[in-house]
Amino acid sequence: MTADAENMSEPELDALERLVPGQAREATQSAYARALSASPQGVLCIEAGNLVRVARDGSKTVLAEAKPRRRVRVGELIIVQRVEGQTANGRA
Repeated sequence: MTADAENMSEPELDALERLVPGQAREATQSAYARALSASPQGVLCIEAGNLVRVARDGSKTVLAEAKPRRRVRVGELIIVQRVEGQTANGRA
């Protein structure tokens, strides 16, 4: 925590924390717009339970039904392990 944050009152911290959802929404929308403008193939999204490709011109193509791979109960522990040799585009 920085010295500025340590000197702030609870109401001031609460006011700053209320800004976070809006900033996150703006950052997500900005990233989506940048990805859409940078990719000639479009962007993949989930809409109404379907995997959809959104093109630059706004047209949408349903590619497949997006089924959840696993149901998770609240509080359930999930262990994730890397499978060697299976990475996205060769990235880890």
